Amino acid sequence: MIRRILFICYANTCRTPAAEKLAEHYAKKYDLKGVSFDSAGWHIAFDHAQLETIDYITSRGIEMKDFRPKAITRSLIEKQDVIIGMEKYQLTKIRNNFKDMKENLKGKLYTLKEFNGAGKQDLNIPDPYKTGRKRYFEILEIVEKNVELLVQKVKEINQVNQI
Repeated sequence: MIRRILFICYANTCRTPAAEKLAEHYAKKYDLKGVSFDSAGWHIAFDHAQLETIDYITSRGIEMKDFRPKAITRSLIEKQDVIIGMEKYQLTKIRNNFKDMKENLKGKLYTLKEFNGAGKQDLNIPDPYKTGRKRYFEILEIVEKNVELLVQKVKEINQVNQI
């Protein structure tokens, strides 16, 4: 059973806040119960999500007021059933920074696209920071599409594991 999912990226202000809030939204839409979503980043530069992320998420009717970026920590990593990176290097960084947890991390680390079955050539979702509003929204649309697929897949996995 998958009960806890953590989205990780560089600063936890762009892609992962969107992924966290969108996952909560789609979990309600698809009646996925008992799964919590969180997000974190390696370098916390701000105490809020980026304005473009807030605009994108609120345009979907989703509340963002309570979001605060947080750093990736050992205790946060230890609690997760699945850890979803926006780019492959973030997962490598988890493996390198938490080498003593190697066994505990087996089968838990994926990029968002990889979790959904993307081919090896197309695993990363680029960081939209400072790319302009249009590109930012294009990238967040990719995040949204993949988060919706993730929620549907987790629901299927959990239903199979309940039987």
